[in-house]
Amino acid sequence: MSRNMWTQKRKQSRKLDELDRHEERRQARKARALEQGSEELSVEDSEHHADEMLSRRVRDKAIVLPEERTGEPGRVVAYRRNTFLVEREDGSTIGCRTRSTTRTPHEDSTLVAVGDQVLFEVLEEKEGVIVEVRPRRNRLSRSSKLHREVEQVMVANIDQILIVASVQEPWLKPGLIDRYLVTAAVNGFDSLLCFNKVDLDPDRHYQEIAELYGGLDVSWCATSAETGEGMDRLRSLLTGRTTVLSGQSGVGKSSLLNALNPDLRLTVRGISQYNSKGTHTTTAARLIRFNFGGHVVDTPGIKELSLWGVSREDVQMGYPEILREADGCRFTNCRHSEEPGCAVADAVEAGRISPLRYQNYLSILESL
Repeated sequence: MSRNMWTQKRKQSRKLDELDRHEERRQARKARALEQGSEELSVEDSEHHADEMLSRRVRDKAIVLPEERTGEPGRVVAYRRNTFLVEREDGSTIGCRTRSTTRTPHEDSTLVAVGDQVLFEVLEEKEGVIVEVRPRRNRLSRSSKLHREVEQVMVANIDQILIVASVQEPWLKPGLIDRYLVTAAVNGFDSLLCFNKVDLDPDRHYQEIAELYGGLDVSWCATSAETGEGMDRLRSLLTGRTTVLSGQSGVGKSSLLNALNPDLRLTVRGISQYNSKGTHTTTAARLIRFNFGGHVVDTPGIKELSLWGVSREDVQMGYPEILREADGCRFTNCRHSEEPGCAVADAVEAGRISPLRYQNYLSILESL
């Protein structure tokens, strides 16, 4: 089965699944409406507390109407102190809030997220109100840690995702890489892989895993913000596109951005000497304009990506090597875990599929 045919089949199936989930979401919204006050988030959760906490208070009141409303167009670039920073068409920014009358086509999702195209009205010279959120072209989402049945939109309307992984300090996590690849494949945006801090690996041990992903048609680059290695190639991959920058804490995302665009002068923090893990530099998503063309959405580092809107069947979309072998399975609904006559399991034994990737695939299945 070709990837295009698989994608069309899954889109039809997901529409039916969405109808089944609608009632569950409606009940979840009722439960949220009964909650009193606001939960206190850890630093790990604070990365998207902005749209999460605000949208939970107003999402159930947001109006979903077919007719359009007038207003000045803009794009949400950040969230600060209960205010969304909206970039106008002339490049200037204005702080905007939402109201109970804010219109959205995304009834069961985060009301406003970084990257959203919106219409707003100016109330005063430096303050406005978002009156409408435009339909999203795509989005990077995860399940809320407070309510797993709630979609938490990390960023909307992107062209590609740059998955940053450090070769050391902290150690590379292929399982997290694969989760991002699955999310990108399901939601329809491109994936790039960046192996950072290569100056800490003079023997180039990372190349084995890099070549594994390169063999799967995933574009990748090796970089060092310390020495400048790979910066020209990375810059060429980002020029003219809107890219979301993702990865675990401490992999050097802010350092990379400073090396790419020194005028940014972003804060950089080191690795904890206590547990050799990264510390949070970015605490909420923000959209940044590059001086060489293009935009990047810097997101906080995370330990684990809880997949949203991904079924067990969808997981294969992030594993093209599994899709290629799946036609040989005895059963058409084979999930390639423990079914008899599984051609994918045979391919793993024969060395045509990486055991590491296969184990990551099984781990994702178990988490859904």
